[in-house]
Amino acid sequence: MLELEEATLRILGRIRKRSAKTVALEEALGFVLAEDIVAPFDMPPFNKSAMDGYAVSSTDIDSPPVRLRCTGEVPAGSYSKFAIKKGECVKIMTGSPIPEGADSVVMVEVTKSVSSRQSAVGSRQSAVRRGGRRVVDYEQIEVSKRVKEGENVCFRGEEIKNGALVLQKGTLIRAVEVSVAASLGKARIKVYEAPKIAVLTTGSEIVEPGRRVGYGKIYNSNAHLIRSLLSSMNLKGEYLGIARDDEKHLTLRIKAGLKYEVLIISGGVSQGDYDLVPRILKKCQVREVFHKVSIKPGKPFLFGVRGRTLVFGVPGNPVSTYLSFLVLIRPALNKMMGKDASCSICKGILMSDFHGRGGRKRFLPVSTRMRGNIREVFPVTTYHGSADMAALVRADSFMIVERELLSLKKGSEVDILAFSE
Repeated sequence: MLELEEATLRILGRIRKRSAKTVALEEALGFVLAEDIVAPFDMPPFNKSAMDGYAVSSTDIDSPPVRLRCTGEVPAGSYSKFAIKKGECVKIMTGSPIPEGADSVVMVEVTKSVSSRQSAVGSRQSAVRRGGRRVVDYEQIEVSKRVKEGENVCFRGEEIKNGALVLQKGTLIRAVEVSVAASLGKARIKVYEAPKIAVLTTGSEIVEPGRRVGYGKIYNSNAHLIRSLLSSMNLKGEYLGIARDDEKHLTLRIKAGLKYEVLIISGGVSQGDYDLVPRILKKCQVREVFHKVSIKPGKPFLFGVRGRTLVFGVPGNPVSTYLSFLVLIRPALNKMMGKDASCSICKGILMSDFHGRGGRKRFLPVSTRMRGNIREVFPVTTYHGSADMAALVRADSFMIVERELLSLKKGSEVDILAFSE
């Protein structure tokens, strides 16, 4: 029986990253970037306004209040080549280019119009005849607050320089990475391909939810658990249904699953008379890498390979299935997709005494709460073992207790494995 650390090494040692494929940006969420993304231009590509207001020269507003002539406006998305002179300003919108001669933007909230003459179409100037001449009257804007040079301006290249490495190969693609790639004009990017995964449930006592369950039968929760866990990783598990505890029927289902790159089998991996999976896998030329891990729950876990297919056999009790996925299957799938394969373990402070039996590394359901920078850990008090999935509803993590520890005092520092990373 292997220790968890050795079992993990044996699995990860047989895994290689998947090949890359190009996908539409909206399909990339949750995958891992398989290429470096370099900026093809500066971001922003021009000096732009950070807010609605007036583009000014800061030297004109040394002693507010100051009146400036508004000679036009620059709407976002269009650019009229204004050049302001001393004593002038231009109305500007968020994201619009800063006109020549301006070095700052004053917020509209610290300005007011002090002239009433405007054209019927709402322009910033009007033309009248005076003494036979056509004269332009500009709107007068009063600025009531000083502005520093560069204030409220986003300067060209201050976010990203042309040619800079923006997203590195191996980066997990979240919503923010999608946004950055889009801002650089990327419509398609390279990601590591997701493996093709099959999920098989075993057991003559298992019935699909929605059907009538008779005496001695139980509903199939493990297939839904595993497929949901895969979905949380942006992976799809092809469901092969329930295989009865019948050698011929189970062999046919396992052979179908071995056509996939990953086969996850729930149940049938212990040592009972009807635990047929190890024997049938051997008949199907699956090489057993190991069977049994020194953890509780999850001891009967099995890992085997046939060609390029990885086979994971998880115990039938749902808490065992859940834990096995978190500590042994998820790291393997993460490595296949180029992600970090380690489990995220954090520290917490136990808020009550703990007593138990040793023998194996134990994973116990707990709820946690942050108080300042301290993570408080509260064991679930009504936990009845590896079949008690309902207890996990009241938990958000597993507390890890090493096999040699029989008790822990309140206030002890403990390791915590969160249900979700």
